[in-house]
Amino acid sequence: MDEALHALLLANAAITARVGQRVFWGEAKQGEALPAVVLTIVGGADQPHLTGTDGLWRYRVQADCYGLDRPTARLVSRDLISLLHGYTGGGFNAIFLDSQREDDDSAAPDRPTRFMLDFNIIWRG
Repeated sequence: MDEALHALLLANAAITARVGQRVFWGEAKQGEALPAVVLTIVGGADQPHLTGTDGLWRYRVQADCYGLDRPTARLVSRDLISLLHGYTGGGFNAIFLDSQREDDDSAAPDRPTRFMLDFNIIWRG
């Protein structure tokens, strides 16, 4: 699922126009240019039932959308929501936005703004 999600984001013209190739799993390298997207799997499991498994995996993926200022970070988050919310295809049975949060520390100089998006992903790989 992670390779397919990464490829899906990098194949989207709106996202690459805004962040280039700066879509990372886990963390971005220190000093990486912004804006950027950092993806993290925060949960995931096969969904067994009494007769076995149906082959569907359910993941929760957090997408952190970074920008040097709030407007830029917000635009990145909107690009991700536009692409992913309601998406199906290529192994993805469904992707839905579950929640979003904003984080910035205006007291720290040069601190980027971050929008955190949680997506529920149903995957059959």
